[in-house]
This record gives sequence, C-alpha cells and structure tokens, in this order.
Amino acid sequence: MARISTLLVLLALSLSSFAQLSVTLEDSTMCPGDTLWFKASGMTLYAWSDTVNLDTALLVDSVNFSTTTPGMYTITVLGYNVFPVDTDTVSFSITVFDNPSVSITSSAGNSFCVGSSTELVATAGLSSYMWMPTANLSDSTNDTVIATPTGATTYFVYVTDSNGCMGMDSIDLDVTAGPSVTISSTTDATNGYLCLGSTATLTANAAGIASYEWSPVGSLNDSTGMSVQATPTTTTTYTVVVTDTNGCTGSESILVQVNTTATSLTVNVEDDTICLGASTRITLQTNAQTFVWTPGATLNNPNNKDVTATPTTTTTFTVTATRNGCSTVGSATIHVLPAPSMSVSQSSGGQNICLDETDVITLDCPTCVSYKWVFPNSTLTTSNTTQTVSPNIAGAINIGITGYDDNACSTNESVTVNVDSCFVGTPFSVGELNKTDIQLFTREGQIEFMAEGQITNLRLFNLLGEEVANLQNRDNSVVVSSSNLASGVYVARLVVEGQEVVKKVYLK
Repeated sequence: MARISTLLVLLALSLSSFAQLSVTLEDSTMCPGDTLWFKASGMTLYAWSDTVNLDTALLVDSVNFSTTTPGMYTITVLGYNVFPVDTDTVSFSITVFDNPSVSITSSAGNSFCVGSSTELVATAGLSSYMWMPTANLSDSTNDTVIATPTGATTYFVYVTDSNGCMGMDSIDLDVTAGPSVTISSTTDATNGYLCLGSTATLTANAAGIASYEWSPVGSLNDSTGMSVQATPTTTTTYTVVVTDTNGCTGSESILVQVNTTATSLTVNVEDDTICLGASTRITLQTNAQTFVWTPGATLNNPNNKDVTATPTTTTTFTVTATRNGCSTVGSATIHVLPAPSMSVSQSSGGQNICLDETDVITLDCPTCVSYKWVFPNSTLTTSNTTQTVSPNIAGAINIGITGYDDNACSTNESVTVNVDSCFVGTPFSVGELNKTDIQLFTREGQIEFMAEGQITNLRLFNLLGEEVANLQNRDNSVVVSSSNLASGVYVARLVVEGQEVVKKVYLK
C-alpha cells in the first residue's frame, strides 16, 4: 500500500507580496491503481493541470489523482484572488512505482500423481507473501511452500514489495489419480486358504499398467508379472505395487492362509443299484466345507454335502470336498436297471362296449413277475396277465397297470374301457357252461354254486374286474358270503374238474 502521510506543501510563488497559495498532499508516492488526494488553500479559485489523471479540471480546491502507469508526474495548481486581484502557482511531483513482478514454478511440473508433493517457489526478495488456498500447503507466508493437493487445484500468491505495491501470480496443478488395483486368486475366494504344498495363481487386475512389483518374493516364481505363482509354506500377505503409464502407483494386498490339516472323506450310498426312474441318496462323512459333484445334471444340488441322485443310466458320481484349501476326491457308482417292457391290448380293441359286455385286458411283459391293477375304487395285485372287465356304469373307466420284474423295477401302462348305456343280452358267452351244469342259489347273505363235478376254486369279480372273493374248495358246492357286497352284476370264475367256467350273478 502507498505510504499514508500528510505533506503540507507551502509554495508561495506569487506576483504580489500578499499571495500565499498552499497545497496539502495525502502522499507523494503511490502504486498503480491507487488514488491520491490533493487540497489547495489560500486563494479563492484554483485551476489544476494533468487533467488525464485528475478527477476534475474545474475551479475546485480538492482533487483526486490516480493512474495505472508507473512514472514521475508533475502537478501544477494555479490560484486566483478576485480582490485584491492576485495569482499564484504551486508545482509538485508524484512518483508512481511499478507493481512487483512475481512468478511461480513447480518442482514436479503442473501434473503429478495423487499423494505426491511439489515445491512451489515464488520470486524471491519481496517483502511479504500470502498463498491461497492454504489447504494442503506446508506454509502460506514464505516464498517457497510444499503443496500436496488431493485434486486439481489453482494456487495464488499475493506479494508486496518494499514500496508497498502488490503483485499476484497463479499456477494450475492437475492431480492424476493412482490406478485402482485388485488381486484375484485361485485360492478359495471367501477365506484365501491354500493347502500346504499347493500353488495359487495371484493376478493383479488394473487398467493401463506399465509395471508390477510383488513382494515378498521368496515364495513367488516371479515378482514383475501381472500373474504370479505363489507357493507359501506359511500364511503370507502378498502385496503388489503397480505403476501406470503416467507414473502413478497403486497397491493392493491379499492374505493367503496355508492349511496343514488334511480333508477327511467317506462316501456312503443308500442303494447303489436302482431301477430307472428311481432315486438314491449319497451322503458324506467329512470335515470339508465346500463340495462340487460331477456330473451334476441328475443331482438335486451338485454343491450340497449330501445329494439325491436320479440317473437314467449307470453313472459314477465324483465329489471334490474342500476344507480351507485342501481337497479330497471321492466317488460312488450308481447302477441303473432298465424298466421292463410291457404292452397292453383289449379284446374290445378300444371300442365302446355295452353294460352287460366284457372287455378282456391282456398284458405282454416278458420279464414281469407281478402286476398291480388300479381300478377306480380298488387295487388288485396279481401275477395274472389277463383281467376281464364288465363295468355296470356307463362312461369312461380308466385303469392303471404297473408291471414288476424280479428286480422290483416297474413300468406303467393305462387303458380306458368306454361303456355305453346299452345291453346285448348275452354276456359272458366265452367259456360259460350251460345253466344246467352250474346251479346258482342266492339266499340272505349267501351265494351258493353247485356243479356235477368237484369245484376246486372260486373267484368272484364285480363288473370293474375287481376281485371281491377268492375261495379254495374240494366239493361240488361252494358258498360265498354276500353280506358285504353291493347290489349289481358280478362275474364268478369257477374251476370245475380242471375247467374254468364263467358265471354271471345278479344281486338285488
């Protein structure tokens, strides 16, 4: 700032002995852009020179002087008195100093990596310095400061010289972020364990990298590659420092824990031989933590400890059980037996029958040893390959049939007996003897059959083919209880002297 002083200039250069013009000056020196104030006194009217830099040229006693151009300026004021008429002049000089020139240099240049510092140096030898902004600066009042900006920043320095004049300069610093780096490992992603004696591949993942530096190097096959092989004998923390093409660095570390405890594994199979379509459980006795089963397509979950297998062909399942990086492999073979081949035919050929007609259903299954017939209201298990069905209700009657071989493997078929509400009047003609050959007596709660020869077996069926009675006999008559039978039509199949006879029975 310009020195603040008050100078009283009394210069009496008059044309008469009574003239006494004086000028009061705020200061005689200033800096560019400052303003000085002058005041004349002792006369009546005043005229000022240097109208370019004065704020007025009128006949006033007080004026302001300002300029941005350094140099020496002479100001003259002419004073007038009206009565008595008199004039006087005063001249004085103003010195305008130049503002100091200042510049800033950066030791690290204008662009450097985040976390780095640079030395900012302003022109030396000036009276005072003020740096802004002050954040991330080592000092704010010296000509040399250390800047550690965390982002792009413009720094300003304001200086003052011995004349009190000020100067300013600025510098733009661009801060480049260091590379972001992660490390991936072939060890377990959740806990970083590696089995003793095994090797893990460590890979540094970062973009635009010019160099890599891994440490410690003792258990690494290389220390400068993007991917390295680590074979530690004890738990180790590996660090990689990466340098990008801008020279900026980033780092990351990974803990590789070494496991010295082996993984135990015993594989147990619920049933190693199953029929096609069946399932079996495979369970493990193990201290492992993670599991991978292959092939996994026919397992309920290939990552479970215990699994349910439903293979369609004989398959060997292999499991890799891992605990803290140490793995053990086990396996189990499941043998799959084929289902028996079975076909079914109907004497009706699938055509509709009347209420008093029969439909003979015949099975063809060379390897089957037994069959389960599922009727609408009952189930029949038998080794017979033929069933005679005579429904007494019109509509579609669905019958399911399962054939079993001697391995208990099964296959399924189904048939539909379509029944119309009609009667033909002569059912059960095939194999039926004359009425005079079989006599039928129905009493309260009983049905008696009598023949001329010995009756050795009686089987009684309802019209759906469901067996409701099966009696062995050694006489020419046999009695069947009917107390639990509903009213309707039944079919009796009797073996008389070794010959099968079919008889229709009506119960009211």
